[in-house]
Amino acid sequence: MNQTCADLAEAAVRGLCAAGDLGDLADQAVADVRLMGESWGHRSPDAPPAWSTLTADSTPLELSVVLGERPLGLRASVEAQAEPGSPGSYWDSALKLSERLSAVHGLDLSRLRRIEHLVAPRPADRPPMAAFHTLGWVPGRRPEGKIHLWLAGGSRSATAARTDAVLTALGFPGQWQVVADAMDDDDTVSYLCLDLAAGPLARTKLYVQHRGSLTPDKLARWDRLGPSAELDDGPTMARIAARAWERSAWQGEVPSRTRLEWRSNHRRFWSYGTYVSFLPGRARPIESVMHQFGLTPRSRSDAEAQWMVREVLDAYDVSPESRAAYERCARFFMSGDAGDEMYAHSFLSAQRSVDGPARVAVYFNPRMFFRRHGLSNGDLALAERFHGGNGAGSGTC
Repeated sequence: MNQTCADLAEAAVRGLCAAGDLGDLADQAVADVRLMGESWGHRSPDAPPAWSTLTADSTPLELSVVLGERPLGLRASVEAQAEPGSPGSYWDSALKLSERLSAVHGLDLSRLRRIEHLVAPRPADRPPMAAFHTLGWVPGRRPEGKIHLWLAGGSRSATAARTDAVLTALGFPGQWQVVADAMDDDDTVSYLCLDLAAGPLARTKLYVQHRGSLTPDKLARWDRLGPSAELDDGPTMARIAARAWERSAWQGEVPSRTRLEWRSNHRRFWSYGTYVSFLPGRARPIESVMHQFGLTPRSRSDAEAQWMVREVLDAYDVSPESRAAYERCARFFMSGDAGDEMYAHSFLSAQRSVDGPARVAVYFNPRMFFRRHGLSNGDLALAERFHGGNGAGSGTC
């Protein structure tokens, strides 16, 4: 019997749960990922993938494990898709998925509905995506959901009016200017992330991609927007990333196509960014700042990605139990020697706490299509079909 993408997704979730010592979450997570992937689960991994920028090979699923004193939980991000694919048809699929997740898990869509008219894809902007949904599972708690929405991807001035309107509608007037003042000229706003929940702890996150040179001072400036700049997260991560880049090099005989694909991926995709998290009802609504590093465009192999992850685990004093869990997770997603593998690791983020252990999140790509189809998310013909699709989208939830 031929495997489907849903079968591969289930195997990836169960494997991550087992490797991360989170086996009690497996059945719930598998059921939820099947629901989240209903729009693409029936497809065969042998067929060329549909358009997606969620991962390097267009796999519409990304998994992550959260590490602290022990493995704390796991998360799955999914892109809802449609046939034929277009920003409008993907948006309609995303809205349907939001409704499904709300019905099953009681997720609150009120804040999303408040800004739908501002964040619905604009075909003329040629957005690379419409929305990504994320569910997170922690032992003993109900699943928690959030949605990533594409805002603009343009310059600070091109993004200003739309981003300011979105933040104001969500209850954060004046906060766009705070973020804009911290941006360099080559920084770009990318995502808005909403916790699909209500109440004072429902976060709103604004993601900024950094395309200029990476320095500790630059990320320290961003840290000062939040209340915990003294924890030195930005400079710590910048120094580790700089060392990782300095030692990055091709090892042995690497096919020219592999080198060219990686170089294209490195040039096109952001390798580090910052998100600013807001909470409602506060005089100073910025409650935290976190930096995230793209391992796919920074690392020439999964061995290099592992080097950076291990450096972060050391710098953040992550427990031996969590370090061992990471190593098991990495081995699960790599089918061979790390030096010969690429793109199993996707992102890395870390944050210290003033009142407890640090938390580190490592993101993995199940690579449903990589061995058959390579780095398809940069395929220009596929992109043209996506942006030329005839799905207009209804634009309402």
